[in-house]
Amino acid sequence: MDRVTVDIKTEGGSRPSEIISDLRNAAEMLYYPMTLAGFWDYQADLHLCPQEDRREECPHKLPKTDPRYVEYTQTMQRDRNVNLEITFPHANVVIYLR
Repeated sequence: MDRVTVDIKTEGGSRPSEIISDLRNAAEMLYYPMTLAGFWDYQADLHLCPQEDRREECPHKLPKTDPRYVEYTQTMQRDRNVNLEITFPHANVVIYLR
């Protein structure tokens, strides 16, 4: 999987958006025709979970020592065919595109 960091630095009082939909739009515009397949918002402790979509227990928030734990990036690659991870450090958000 390719990884990209979009680090937005400002001078003055302006702040870049931290809203998932804005970051999604930016990521999809930068890497068109790729589209969103998942995200992890670390500030809100929220992610798009394929297991929860299937009404199964989420293995991503378990302790890493738990044998049922699975890395989110591994799930994104296997279940959603993701090949690009875009990190927005200012918002503490990672967007996954396919």
